[in-house]
Amino acid sequence: MKGNIPRFPLVLGMLFLAAALYSHGVETEVFSAPASVVRFWYSTGEPMAYADIKVFSPASPAVETIAGWTDRNGCFSFVPDESGEWRIEAEDGQGHKGVIAINAEKGESGGTEKNTGGGPLWPRIVLGLSLILNIFAAYHFILKKTAPGRAADYAHQ
Repeated sequence: MKGNIPRFPLVLGMLFLAAALYSHGVETEVFSAPASVVRFWYSTGEPMAYADIKVFSPASPAVETIAGWTDRNGCFSFVPDESGEWRIEAEDGQGHKGVIAINAEKGESGGTEKNTGGGPLWPRIVLGLSLILNIFAAYHFILKKTAPGRAADYAHQ
């Protein structure tokens, strides 16, 4: 028992790592009419309900012009009062952030823009599984290094 590594902190660390690997991307969609409606959702399909919204106008791109929240469906709407590129940011308070820029013409209706920030899911799954397997391999390697007499004990039986 003298050469064993404490396993509880290692297992606890892996659980926190697994929770971090489960994170998902944010997706957005804009429906333009006289008012611009922006919808934010996670890559799992859940809406970003009640997320904090900041809107930055074309005249002052560094200054927050409008603030608010998405509704329970992840939607937020506003009426642009000047033409140009408006930037909308949504944050859910849990580390997820979605940003989209829309070109709005004052008083004109437009088309639909879609921005999928997360990308495909399969590369993230493969990367997460690879990371977990590498952690287990490193743990096994460290365990063998700390107990060098174990292999010899089994050979003499």
